[in-house]
Amino acid sequence: MNNYKIGYEQLTPPEKKAYGIFEKAFSSCAKSVDSSAINRSVDVMKVLQVALGDNPRVIYFNKTQIKVSSSLLGGKQIHFCGTYSSSQIRRMNQEIDKVVSSITEELLLLNPLSDYDKLMCIYEYLQDHVVYDSKELEYTCKHGSSLNPKSHNAYGALVEKRAVCDGISAAFSLLAQEMGYSCTIVSGSATFMTNGFSSHAWNLIRVGDKYYHIDATWDINHYHQTNEYSYEYFCVNDDSINTDHNWDINTTPACNYEDLSFYIKSGCYANTLSQIDEIFTRYAKSKTQVVRLRVSDRIAIPEPSDTFLAQKLIDISSHYRGGSSIQFGWNKDTRCFFALYT
Repeated sequence: MNNYKIGYEQLTPPEKKAYGIFEKAFSSCAKSVDSSAINRSVDVMKVLQVALGDNPRVIYFNKTQIKVSSSLLGGKQIHFCGTYSSSQIRRMNQEIDKVVSSITEELLLLNPLSDYDKLMCIYEYLQDHVVYDSKELEYTCKHGSSLNPKSHNAYGALVEKRAVCDGISAAFSLLAQEMGYSCTIVSGSATFMTNGFSSHAWNLIRVGDKYYHIDATWDINHYHQTNEYSYEYFCVNDDSINTDHNWDINTTPACNYEDLSFYIKSGCYANTLSQIDEIFTRYAKSKTQVVRLRVSDRIAIPEPSDTFLAQKLIDISSHYRGGSSIQFGWNKDTRCFFALYT
């Protein structure tokens, strides 16, 4: 269905055969798949998730209600519940094609020249236009079913402007693919907005010969809390995202680079305490209202870290702005500090 198959590339030959069966089913909007032709050693649900991750245009059924039953031939029957009618599917596909084309044209008018600029345009667009569907998350966690199935796919995010993590990830993937990037959805778990780990989805993208993790969902939430763009989970590596995300690392290529991280590209990444001072000084002199900093995990910061960094920023700012007050936050997992002069 598409040529951007990062997930597919990680599969074994028997798994790739199963993947092909699922893709064929997606292309015909099938309501079920008989897995009797699939090697019994294959974890069909794992492959299904990989196939859905590579194909963000699949929007014709309720992704929270995939059921399994035994088939007459001894295999498994995979049921895609909550499928829409043919006319609904046709209308929804037309709508999302139109929206994706319109968004892409809008972003290209910004004249993004580099890979970094193009991906940042997508990232900021989603923060500007998509709201996290907290009501859907609450309902799904409580009832194990969906109140609004569209919040789990790209249609919900791009057409209705409201989605949860898998819908937001599908939207990012779809727009990135439209711009020519290989991008997939990673299914795993994470700690955001929960006590402990719970199911979560985010993206993995290939730029040239390098791979990066992107979690637009968490930065969308931060954006709506502060009304300022957030980039904590933009183009990070395995080690960085592994602090608060879990997934089967064997299903994804290694992400070893962070050269496209906002903090590195913007000179806001500190490897030493003196670099923190230098970055804060630059912000204080610039008169900007927003301060962003990421601190290397090699630096020991006195506890409480947020208060230490906030006071350091206030002390430095006093030399250039007089008496300054700030609102601030600190993400201990990403080691990102955010402050807003008030």
